[in-house]
Amino acid sequence: MVLAALMATMTVNAQNEDLKNEIGVSYGLGVSLIGDGLGNGLGNAIGGLAGYKYDNDKQFGSLSVEYFRHLNELPKLAFGAIFSYSHYGEDELKDGVKVGDRSRNYFTLMPAVKCNWINKNNFALYSKLGLGATYMTYKATGSDNDSKVYFMCQVSAIGVEFGSKLRGFFEVGGGEQGIILGGIKYKF
Repeated sequence: MVLAALMATMTVNAQNEDLKNEIGVSYGLGVSLIGDGLGNGLGNAIGGLAGYKYDNDKQFGSLSVEYFRHLNELPKLAFGAIFSYSHYGEDELKDGVKVGDRSRNYFTLMPAVKCNWINKNNFALYSKLGLGATYMTYKATGSDNDSKVYFMCQVSAIGVEFGSKLRGFFEVGGGEQGIILGGIKYKF
């Protein structure tokens, strides 16, 4: 019976090691929006000189879907892609009275690489890097709608995942997915 139990355990471990694909969904806070944030700061300063102010921020954070494929030749590395969506809106005030609003939607697609520093059947410690482009749409009361594309990234210095085929994960880093993010993934 002990031998049968050991063989069953080895079979389960071998099955988990053969799981080469993973798909995950996450939500992140502290989205960088680096380029847009610098532009907003300058725009708000100029608007402030003309008596305009922006208030009542509405931020959605970052909702992301990602896919990674682990390679037999490079067992510590996985390659894939990340798609994320985030939203930011606010009210526009003139002399303390609401005169309009503005909002921005961000759609980001990044090819990505993930390096597993520790990769056990029920636990992994990893880092992740994604580099790609963000498509931003801008709408504001009294001005033309606008859109632009710019470079964006995600650098997750530390990521932790736990579970078997269905895993929870948590990451700390910076970029379009957020400074901190968490979610679930499925390995198959």
